[in-house]
Amino acid sequence: MKDKIVVIGGGGWGRVIINALKKLNIYEILGYTDLVDKGTLFGIRYLGNDDVLKDIIKKYTNCNAVLGVGNIIISKTRIELFEKIKKIGFIFPVIISPNAIINEGVEIDEGTVVLDGAVLCTCAKIGKCAIVSSNVILEHDSSSGDFVNFCAGAILSGGAAIGDNSLLGVSAIIVGFKKVGRDCFIGPGSVVIKDLLLPGTYFGSPARKISISE
Repeated sequence: MKDKIVVIGGGGWGRVIINALKKLNIYEILGYTDLVDKGTLFGIRYLGNDDVLKDIIKKYTNCNAVLGVGNIIISKTRIELFEKIKKIGFIFPVIISPNAIINEGVEIDEGTVVLDGAVLCTCAKIGKCAIVSSNVILEHDSSSGDFVNFCAGAILSGGAAIGDNSLLGVSAIIVGFKKVGRDCFIGPGSVVIKDLLLPGTYFGSPARKISISE
């Protein structure tokens, strides 16, 4: 019998998660929750809003959940959702696409999702509830904090690090052994060549901090 799992969110990222779970084929997907009924998603039914989760955990003890809510800006939404649903009693497993490459010595914390084409090299470390999108590369000895979003094609080079709740945009790069702090947005295509430790938005090659009005 397969373990049960609920997808939290029925938007674009939620649909991605459903597809990943179906390919993985080790969970029974009970359905998805969302503020709005978005109909049946690839055969997966709408369960209601998050209020139904307490009833689900009563019926299915030790039920799993996965965050199907993404982010395109720096916010606390995913953190707050995780803490709320964890408190109810749900378990957040690591979800790894069968089309990802995970090498020896890699450490991945609870709730993280790794998608098609991602490559996690030897001794890379990822915190909880990270999003590792398609074709992301985390090189040897790199490290990621909690709730980091690696957008498609992003690269965390050898020994580089990125802090909690930061976002590395599409095809953005942090070069070897450089550090990005928490709550940082690194724009698409940007290249980090020096430590960027203050929260904020960074764009360019080399990446530099910008004001919101720029």
